[in-house]
Amino acid sequence: MKKIIHLSDGYWYYWDEIWALKGPYNTKAECQEALYLMKENRMNDNNDIIKEGMECILEGLKRKFGLDISGQHFIDTPGRVSRAYDEIFSGLQDTEKQIKDILSTAFKSDMDQMIVIKDIHVFSMCPHHFLPVEMYVDVAYIPNGYVLGLSKIPRLVEVLAKRPVIQEQVTEEITKYLMSIKALGAAVRIKGQHFCMRMRGVKKSESIAVTTSVVGAFRDDISTRQEFLNHIQNSKNF
Repeated sequence: MKKIIHLSDGYWYYWDEIWALKGPYNTKAECQEALYLMKENRMNDNNDIIKEGMECILEGLKRKFGLDISGQHFIDTPGRVSRAYDEIFSGLQDTEKQIKDILSTAFKSDMDQMIVIKDIHVFSMCPHHFLPVEMYVDVAYIPNGYVLGLSKIPRLVEVLAKRPVIQEQVTEEITKYLMSIKALGAAVRIKGQHFCMRMRGVKKSESIAVTTSVVGAFRDDISTRQEFLNHIQNSKNF
């Protein structure tokens, strides 16, 4: 049962779901309104487990570092984080179905030359520290009877990137799925800036991680691979 209390400092406070004291509020009415909003957010979020976890994290920051989480800017922080994660980790929501829906749009074509989509700008999340990874992705494939709509390749990259996943895995998965539409070959290069290296640890803010995957004709034929590299030599950088 939530309780509103009036302390000796002259301010009003209430206890939240994890029995952390929230406040201060100048009047009882303000405190009651904040408690009401908290309850409404709880109902609307349908017992959102991510929100609950973020509430615990904020309480941990308060206890470990003395962070004041009583101010107005923290009132709906757990809810905002949860809603942001819905977008940031959208690739986790029925991943295989999303990919199947994209690949199922492949249509018959006589095109048998290299198709290149470069400078696909996406964000991912490092699974080790849960910090962002910013990436530029260059993709090429050689069709063999079927092609994807040009917008489908960035969509595929987005689905695979919007997960807690290492850059190397994303690189290899893109070529794997492109080969599943019977392509003669596929190639991917990803350049990534990892905030787990920029913000903490070695703090190498200018470092760029480069990963590649070449399969089929791109692996077997050096001239095909060189053609891909020529196409992407002036790709965007950080």
